[in-house]
Amino acid sequence: MKNTQVKPAFSTKRLVLDAVMVALYVVLGFWKIPIGNMFRISVASFAVILGALLFGPLDGMIIGFLGEFLSQILGPYGLTQTTLLWCLGETLRGLLLGLLTILLLKKLVAAGIANTLKQLLLLLVCCVITGIVASLCNTLALYVDSKLFGYYSYHMVFGVLIARIAINSVTAVLLGYISLPIITALHKARLV
Repeated sequence: MKNTQVKPAFSTKRLVLDAVMVALYVVLGFWKIPIGNMFRISVASFAVILGALLFGPLDGMIIGFLGEFLSQILGPYGLTQTTLLWCLGETLRGLLLGLLTILLLKKLVAAGIANTLKQLLLLLVCCVITGIVASLCNTLALYVDSKLFGYYSYHMVFGVLIARIAINSVTAVLLGYISLPIITALHKARLV
C-alpha cells in the first residue's frame, strides 16, 4: 500500500526553530549602536535573514512580524497606534527575501552553500533590496508617527532617508554574508 499521509506544513522542529529565531530577533534588538540622534544600527534583522534563507518566505515573514512586534511591546515604545506599521518592514523583509531566494537562486541556500561568486553576489543583492524595502517601510512608520504625535518635521523624516537606506544596505550585506557559513554549519550538523 502507498503511504497517503499528508506531511504537515510546519513540523514541530520547524516551529521551534522559528520561535528560536523570534527570540534571537528580540535579544539582538536590544543592542543598538546609536549614530547621532537619527540613526541606530541594529543587527536584529539577522534572525529574519537567517530564517528566510533557511525556511522560506512564510517563516521569514512570521519571524519578522513576531520579532518586531515583541521588540516593540517589550521595548521603550510599548503598544501604540502605529505598532503594526512598525512591524511591516521586517515582515516584508522576511517575505521578500524568502521569495527572491526561491525565485532567483533556485534553492541555493537550501543546499547551504553559495557555489559561485555570482550566486553570492545575487544573494547579497537580494539582502540589499529587502533592506531598502524595510527602510522605506520604517520611514513610512516614522512619518505616520510624526503626523500623529508631532515629534519630527517632514525634513527630519525624509531628509535622512538616503543615509538610512545606505546604513541598512551595508548592514544587510554584512548580515547576509555572515548567514551563509552559519547555514552551511546547520546543514552539516543536520539541524535543519
